[in-house]
Amino acid sequence: MTRFLFAALLLAGLGGQAAAADLSLKRVILSSGGVGYFEYAADADGDATLGLDVPIGQVDDILMSLTVFDSTGGVASVELPGRDNTVQAFGDAPFGPEALNDPVSYLNALRGTEVTVQGPRPTTGRILRAEPVTETTDKATTQRTRVTLLGDDGMHQFVMEDADSVQVTDPALRARIERALQSLRNESSQTSRHLTIRVKGHGKRNVAVGYVAGAPLWKATYRLVLPADSGSPARLQGWATLENQSGSDWKDINLTLQYGNPVTFRQSLYRSYFVQRPEVPVEILGHVLPDIDTRARQTEKQEFGQMAPPPPAPTLRLNGRLGTDNRAVANSAPAMAAPAEAAVTEETAEEAIFTLVQPVNLAAGHSANVPIIDREVPASRIGLVPFRQTNPLTAIRVKNDDPHDLPAGVLTLYDASASGVGFAGDARLGGLPSGETRLLSFARDLRTTIETKESARPDTITSFSVADGILTYSELKREVFQITAVAPEHELRDLLLEIPKIGTDETLTVDDGKTPVAEQTATAFRIALPLAAGQTRTITATLDLPMRQTVGLMNGSDVVLQAIIGADKLNAAGRTALRHILDLRMDEARKSAEADRQRKLLNDVLEDEERIRKNLGAVAATDALRSRLTKRWMRMKPRSSNCAKPLMMRSRSRNKRTGRWPMR
Repeated sequence: MTRFLFAALLLAGLGGQAAAADLSLKRVILSSGGVGYFEYAADADGDATLGLDVPIGQVDDILMSLTVFDSTGGVASVELPGRDNTVQAFGDAPFGPEALNDPVSYLNALRGTEVTVQGPRPTTGRILRAEPVTETTDKATTQRTRVTLLGDDGMHQFVMEDADSVQVTDPALRARIERALQSLRNESSQTSRHLTIRVKGHGKRNVAVGYVAGAPLWKATYRLVLPADSGSPARLQGWATLENQSGSDWKDINLTLQYGNPVTFRQSLYRSYFVQRPEVPVEILGHVLPDIDTRARQTEKQEFGQMAPPPPAPTLRLNGRLGTDNRAVANSAPAMAAPAEAAVTEETAEEAIFTLVQPVNLAAGHSANVPIIDREVPASRIGLVPFRQTNPLTAIRVKNDDPHDLPAGVLTLYDASASGVGFAGDARLGGLPSGETRLLSFARDLRTTIETKESARPDTITSFSVADGILTYSELKREVFQITAVAPEHELRDLLLEIPKIGTDETLTVDDGKTPVAEQTATAFRIALPLAAGQTRTITATLDLPMRQTVGLMNGSDVVLQAIIGADKLNAAGRTALRHILDLRMDEARKSAEADRQRKLLNDVLEDEERIRKNLGAVAATDALRSRLTKRWMRMKPRSSNCAKPLMMRSRSRNKRTGRWPMR
């Protein structure tokens, strides 16, 4: 096998040269949409050919987004090898890829081909057959390959394992085999594809090539140092965690981070698709009848002009403030170290953009943590009480007083005091737009206790209307919450009590008229409740939920009508009309019940008749039992004046004047 592989290498002459990439990475933009923009650049003079090796997994994205930036030139073509050229490469070879599985298959695929054998017995001839043979010696069994050739002087045989080399004599055929094997090697070994970009232009210039491809999501993390004094701002520092999974090292690149929610998708462009066409019979001359041609309107000519120049660089932003170095003032505790150079921040309608001032160097496959934000934020402590929880969550309310949004991320909070800085807890920030506030809960306050009692009041109907036989009424559902809060003995507390919301039309009121409903979220009301040290306070909150209901006047529930009729505060004329409707419905219900009762009596009589008829059918005509059953049947009386008469009675003659049946 070793000699065969060596001979195959000699035959193929695999000496292809790999094209070097002459474009170098200059700029990377990582988006929170899970993609990255990669920009390469190179100097060009006149017409130029630029090369770039890209990972094969990114080719779909590159074909979708590749853009060339050339100030004075234009793009001539962009080319890259196909995804799988094996079939095409073997198209003019005398065998397919499956022939390379073993020497016997390879040589048999070359049947009829003239080869030259070098070895102990040099010879030349056309291959007739190759077959495996087993040779047994005293102690071992060996598999060998015997090849039969037909030369000018007759047939020859040689053993493949004994030959030094086997060479195809025809140079053109050798070249075809070499191309096929070269393609096979490329497909099996390469994890990248080489882009060849040809540009046409005049003079020396810098050409940039950019594309968007999938990239790991960059993550925002924050460090927040809580102030020792309640009125002081907190120190906020934001960092970005990112990875270089591009397949190449980043050397002195300009790095930008984008936070937004752009639409991103991919399409398998680097794949061959064939339309399934119906097969039709071959047309015979004389049967072809083309359609009459119609006038074709020329489409509007499209002009491809120069791309718009990039936007001007943003104003330098230091530590979150435009044009000024606004680093946080140190507390009595040691201050966080500020970044050597803060990121420049921009804002668009869709996203926040953080551009690092210093170039970034990051090896392929490595991760990095880079600072993007460093500034003070207004902050105040507060206790957030989720519904029915017995202890509040310690939280801090932060406000984004900066004109730029804060990306979503996780926070590590530190508490500053005279003795130093200590860990306070972790929190999550779901994104903070400019001018808005958020509560960041980071611990459980075990020294403050909360007790909640809940009760429901009967539903109250507040209004009603009738149209087209439909009664529409508004019903007020009311829940009452009694909440008792107890502060620690020597500490005051500012609490926010949460009451969950069910709908959008709910209202919440506190019975004392003094305690405000401070705010509400999409899911809850929040009641502000300050407590002095050691104070116990109890409040009663009422949650009203109006609901609009409908019921049919003819077949709806009587309970709703009775509730409306009994409500003195509702419209009197309307209640009188509903009472009349309710009386009619009750009368109709009574009559319907009586009709059901009469139908049941009739069914009982008919069942008795049917039972006696079956008994008579089972008894002989001369049997005394038949006579007794007949007399019993004749004596059957209707159970009601409205009930139908028995069948035997109906079979007798009826009085024509009175219309009555004779009685027995």
